[in-house]
Amino acid sequence: MKPAEVTVPTTTPPCTTPPEEDKTVQNDIRIAVIGNVDSGKSTLVGVLTKCVLDNGNGLVRQYVFNYPHEKENGRTSSIAQEIMGFDAKLEQVQPSRAKASKAELCTQVAAASAKCITFIDLCGHEKYLKTTIFGLVGMVPDYAMIVVGANMGISRMTKEHLGIALALGIPCLIVLTKIDISPPEVTQKTLATLNKLLHGAHRSPQNVKVEDDVAAMAKLVHGGSICPIFCVSNVTGEGIGKFKQFLGHTSSRAHANPLFKTPSDPAEFIIDGIYAVQGVGVVVAGTMLAGTISLNQEVLLGPDPNGEFVPVSIRSIHFNRLQVEKAVAGQAVCFGIKYHGGKKEPLKRSNVRKGMVLVAKTIVPRAVWEFDADVVILQHATMIQEKYQSVIHCGVIQQTAEVARMDKEYLKAKDKGKVTFRFVHRPEYVHAGTTILFREGSTRGIGKILSINYDYKREHPLGPQKKHPKKKQPAPPQPVESPAS
Repeated sequence: MKPAEVTVPTTTPPCTTPPEEDKTVQNDIRIAVIGNVDSGKSTLVGVLTKCVLDNGNGLVRQYVFNYPHEKENGRTSSIAQEIMGFDAKLEQVQPSRAKASKAELCTQVAAASAKCITFIDLCGHEKYLKTTIFGLVGMVPDYAMIVVGANMGISRMTKEHLGIALALGIPCLIVLTKIDISPPEVTQKTLATLNKLLHGAHRSPQNVKVEDDVAAMAKLVHGGSICPIFCVSNVTGEGIGKFKQFLGHTSSRAHANPLFKTPSDPAEFIIDGIYAVQGVGVVVAGTMLAGTISLNQEVLLGPDPNGEFVPVSIRSIHFNRLQVEKAVAGQAVCFGIKYHGGKKEPLKRSNVRKGMVLVAKTIVPRAVWEFDADVVILQHATMIQEKYQSVIHCGVIQQTAEVARMDKEYLKAKDKGKVTFRFVHRPEYVHAGTTILFREGSTRGIGKILSINYDYKREHPLGPQKKHPKKKQPAPPQPVESPAS
């Protein structure tokens, strides 16, 4: 997918000055790390957060991976999160030890930091594209950090990731790694290709030099007007110091992002992770899009496969692994939850799924099967018509949907149109104005929800069930009596 094909605004709304009670939101930054496989994403995250250099054989990335199979093959297949902290003087808070567990390191760094950056390390292999899209769409990052191997050039997946980030309106920054092993002429060729690619996507690339003012540059990146390019080496440490200075001056875009509302609005929390913690129960992780949720507050959890919402109570709240009394819009937090009211059975992990929400009781939420959207087709080999099915990514929602109606007979690459999508498996909780992305393998198109159709209903989540007549079982053979002797 070519980034130039995506029509997006060249600038984002200006960031307003946040109120005093929202300083924790302003100083909590989330950066999605994307790029082609083997470009050095996890190694770079490890070098930045653990404050150690790599040995050239992938030592540092071992501290970032979640699972043993990732350590064996050296490829990220899940979403890993690492934290980097800065004090009031914008000096990096040093971790106690590089090999510390993620829980220990996060708790220590967060407690000593005035500003925290959470790196969301996403997958580079095409096989895990859906996981990468989930992180970019559902985890609402402030920035996208595209990692490119200087000796590898610009691959198809690099263009795919960059195109998705630009289509979602996420400000981007480029990090060119492996400059210690890349021949100078190859590095220059990669830089030239990057500059051409960004110009075609209506972005202004800027190669960062040692003497550049990174504080002023960070403000320009916040507004989306420039795309800085940093050249670093994870082995020698070249360029790492300058890049850390830049990261220290970045700020959250929660107050400029239209997805987020104010802490005084009715609460809404989208769920992107579910855990069963021994001694605690069910814990849900995600992002506060609106309002404030406090300890012991009653909220609604849903929708279930039938589109219903159930009341639950908030047992505990953790922000950056530190226990807090409340969570406000713009924060990525974890809630310990349990059923509220007369339900005797405990809440189980199987009762919760990614894509569900916690909302205030005052909202009176409704799950829907259908919605209308304005879409643009980025790429497709043939034509899109009614009954066409693809996977819809809408926030944390990932579900197959079919085209129920269209304002045109068909849509092909680069076409725009109004489409009515219908979820296939279960109803979901969606809003008008939300950006959607749909794919069939690779990304096919992007759009924005115009309206919700509350009239369409299905009695069964999987559609009407056909009743097959039961086959008559043959009568069992009668025992033969032996003749009397």
